[in-house]
Amino acid sequence: MPPANAILLPQTQQFGSTNVILAARGRRHSVRDFPGPLSIKTVIDGRVAWKVEHRELCVDDSSFLVLNDGEPYSMEIDEHRPVTTCCVFFAHGFVESVARDLSQPVRHSLDEPANTGAPLTFLSRLHPRDQRVVPAMRAIRERILTGAETSEMEERYLLLARNFLLIYAETREQIARVPAARASTRTEMLRRVSRGRDFLHAYAAHSATLQETARAAHLSPFHFHRIFTLAFNQTPHSYLTCLRLEHARSLLAKGLPVTEVCGAIGFQSLGSFSTLFRKRFGVPPSQFSKIREALRPSVL
Repeated sequence: MPPANAILLPQTQQFGSTNVILAARGRRHSVRDFPGPLSIKTVIDGRVAWKVEHRELCVDDSSFLVLNDGEPYSMEIDEHRPVTTCCVFFAHGFVESVARDLSQPVRHSLDEPANTGAPLTFLSRLHPRDQRVVPAMRAIRERILTGAETSEMEERYLLLARNFLLIYAETREQIARVPAARASTRTEMLRRVSRGRDFLHAYAAHSATLQETARAAHLSPFHFHRIFTLAFNQTPHSYLTCLRLEHARSLLAKGLPVTEVCGAIGFQSLGSFSTLFRKRFGVPPSQFSKIREALRPSVL
């Protein structure tokens, strides 16, 4: 059940029969073992942990979560400050039909227009915030809040599905980079390092060690580090640093002081945090805060 203060479009409880967006803000909400359709979960403000297969997958505004069709999940929000979420639930077969049309000539769609293709299964659940899926999600949310027409929303869902499939394609490329002879072994190895990546998201601010992360992936530290680097084109430490810096930028954009942000994202040294932030974003965190204040509209 959606929370009482949620915006649900269309106004239906039949998840899976049509594309649905659920935009909600509140301090308390819970879901227990809901086997929903293929969906994308984002958190605009706050942090939410979805539980899947006895694991907690933590999402904030620096990441998004993918849950497969029919995959049961639970979640609970119990916070002092309101949490803002935005989730899209795709209709059964919708993304698969877009995938088929992207990969086949138009004449095949004319011959078999009802064939949606085999269900897609996403191995990597948590993903860092990108410039394709998350902006498309937020655009859908904003247009709904301003009263978009149904025809426009249908187009936006198609665009989101196309961008979403790029993530699926990247997963296939990551599997191909894993050094193993058998396809099943490559797939399993990517599944494991993806679990390690999920662990980094959950404990980004707590200085997770390589050994702890590898243990979460059920791999030795050497093999985890090697396969993670090959699959994702960066080391676990580099990935964790980028994750922290993206979170820092979001916190600074909300007006938090630099020293508070430094501690919140797990950096011990303000100097190293400032150096890394400047290297990634072109300005030091203190200047980023000033730019934000300068751009804030004045109240007359």
